[in-house]
Amino acid sequence: MQSQITEMNRTREATEENPNLSSEVQSLKEKLDEHSKQLEQSAEKLSQLQSENTVLRDQNQAHSMAGNKKRRFNTQVRPMGNLNTPNSGEGATDPALGSGVARATREGAENPQVHNLEESDSEPESDKETPEKISATKSSMNAYLEKMFSKRFDAIQSMVERLPGVAPPIRRSNPDSYADTPFVEGIASVEMPRKFSFPNIKMYDGTGDPDDHIAQYKQRMLAVALPKESREAIMCKGFGSTLIGPALKCDINLPTRSKSCFASLSDKFVAQFASSRSLEKTSDGLYEIFQHRVEPLRDYIVRFNQEKVAVPECSIPTAISSFKRGLLPNGGLYKELTMYPCKTMEDVLSRAWAQL
Repeated sequence: MQSQITEMNRTREATEENPNLSSEVQSLKEKLDEHSKQLEQSAEKLSQLQSENTVLRDQNQAHSMAGNKKRRFNTQVRPMGNLNTPNSGEGATDPALGSGVARATREGAENPQVHNLEESDSEPESDKETPEKISATKSSMNAYLEKMFSKRFDAIQSMVERLPGVAPPIRRSNPDSYADTPFVEGIASVEMPRKFSFPNIKMYDGTGDPDDHIAQYKQRMLAVALPKESREAIMCKGFGSTLIGPALKCDINLPTRSKSCFASLSDKFVAQFASSRSLEKTSDGLYEIFQHRVEPLRDYIVRFNQEKVAVPECSIPTAISSFKRGLLPNGGLYKELTMYPCKTMEDVLSRAWAQL
């Protein structure tokens, strides 16, 4: 590389002496100068890398020598065996063994610096793991693997559930699911009375009107004598025992600590099964009831009363007008109500029963 740089410098000096250089020679000269500078920088970097490589090689050799020295010391040091032999008495020793021990003792006394150096270089093997550390490592590894397997299993399970026509797999139960309660602490800590039993009530499966079920449950629980301080908790805890099927599943899957009072519980229950609620009937719906030509007057009165009692806060004038309108025009009751109008529904029904 140095020879190339020298050759380029000579070429550059030769071109400088010639005053009749063309433009191409000038451009070549500039390029040559740039290349020469780059080569000089590369040479400096190469020498620097070589020096660093030499230093690293020396350090590596020093570390390897220290490691070999430690291993040699650990290999050579052995615990001294028992001086007593089975074929000799208690005070007798092996001559060869005794001479070896004496020689080792004498060498240690003559050159104590060797032993001190080896002992200072040697370090206790702290890398050896105790059984407790090994068991802790295994348990943490098992917990990590179990967690990863659970996540992978849940992902596969969710993908299987999306497949059309495939039965959903059996879900695994959470081992801590029983400890998680949907009630708040103030309700969960209240103990049920010992001699208390929930009243019999029709079980709700999610297909009927939720408002009717809550009204029936309230009426049955109000008939039971409950302590005032635990009435709210008993109302909340006993509501789940009146549910079956999909309604029971929805109640069990409520979030933890979500049941704080019976009012919020009933609101969530009605909102969950709002599609099963019956449409509220109005007084104007009574105008859709008509007496058939072959229908007896008794059957018409019974059918009209069934629809009327289903209307909350039914309007009396609307009920009287719709009852008269639904009668057959050529009947005697229709003519009588037209000639003598009634102001109450009781008068209408009394005249109707008189026609039977």
